[in-house]
Parts: sequence; structure tokens; C-alpha cells
Amino acid sequence: MNVLYINGPVQNGPFTIAERPGKAAGIRAAEALNTLLDAGPAPHLWNTVTLAGDLRHRDAPDRDTVGRQEREEHAIAAKYTPGAAPAGGVLTNTAPVVAALALEMTERLLQDGVLAVAPVPVHLCTRCGHMAGVVAHACRACGHQGSRPADPAVAGLGPAPRRTSARP
Repeated sequence: MNVLYINGPVQNGPFTIAERPGKAAGIRAAEALNTLLDAGPAPHLWNTVTLAGDLRHRDAPDRDTVGRQEREEHAIAAKYTPGAAPAGGVLTNTAPVVAALALEMTERLLQDGVLAVAPVPVHLCTRCGHMAGVVAHACRACGHQGSRPADPAVAGLGPAPRRTSARP
């Protein structure tokens, strides 16, 4: 099965083909090309990987009645006009088939030497201890603005705790 995937720089927001040709424009272009190639409909893939404590969800006034997964489903559905669901369906990067494909692609890139994994020091939130990433920024789990480099002595791990970072 040949699949064409086109992505744009604009992931969310108002799309226009001329001024803001984001992911929606790429999806439509791929769908048109698949039709021309008689390849059949392909599912639309949307990035939705967020932390379970995603601040957008946690700050929503209806967070106690609308679950995170339901919120993601509503956000994706809102990208389409009513009744215009894609013929090939919709997938997110949390779908098992997408995760398996990503793992397969990553393993192949690692085996071919195209992708390398390198340890990097990380920052932790000074309030909740959540890993904030390789640079200091607001915590995505609790929203606190403070972070600090991970302390190897606290974790009892010897050298500084490191997160592996895949770099092509």
C-alpha cells in the first residue's frame, strides 16, 4: 500500500490554502492525490499526544464532566464541517497502529544509523518534580514557572539523570 503523507507548519487554528496552508491543507491535497492515483481513502492523522495532566484540559471549566480523551475527540471533530468525516477515518498518534508504525520506523532508522540516541541532562519542575525537558520552561503538568537541573545525588543515580533524545 502506497501512502502519501503531507504535513504543514500550522497544526491548529484557522486554515486557508493561500495564507495558512497547514495540516488541513496537506490532508486535503493528499486525499485529492490519492483519488487521482485510485489509491483509496487514507485516514487523517492528527497529533494529540499530551500529558494526562494537560493544562488545556485541567484549566477547562468543564474538566470534571468532560474527560481528556473526549476533549481530544471534540477538538478533532471541530476541524471538519458537520457531517464531513473523512472517508478513511481519523487516527491519532495514540492509536496502536500508529504507535506500532512509529516504533517500526524508529527502529529501522536506528539500525540504518540515520537516527542516533544521545543522553541529555534534563530540568525538573521545582514544585511537582515533573520532568520539564532539556531547557527551563513552565511545567506542563502543574503550570509552575520554576525548574532546576536534575540533581543526581537526590535520585541516587550517580551521574546526572539523563533523558534520551532522538536526533536525526
